[in-house]
Amino acid sequence: MKVAVYIEDGITQLVLTPENEWEKSASKVIEDGKETAVIQRGSFYRCQGGWERQGSNNDSLILTVEKETP
Repeated sequence: MKVAVYIEDGITQLVLTPENEWEKSASKVIEDGKETAVIQRGSFYRCQGGWERQGSNNDSLILTVEKETP
């Protein structure tokens, strides 16, 4: 997924551009309007060994999307 942050005239945009079919399907889940989005600060970084991990600082901006339960 390509990610861009664009800031101009006081407006900040976070742009996610999918690069494969899995990423396209994930982006459709976010946009269908039946989810709750939460923006929070935390830590998310690549570790030795090539996997991702969460930590204790607040350097990362994390967007969490949860499906609403009926």
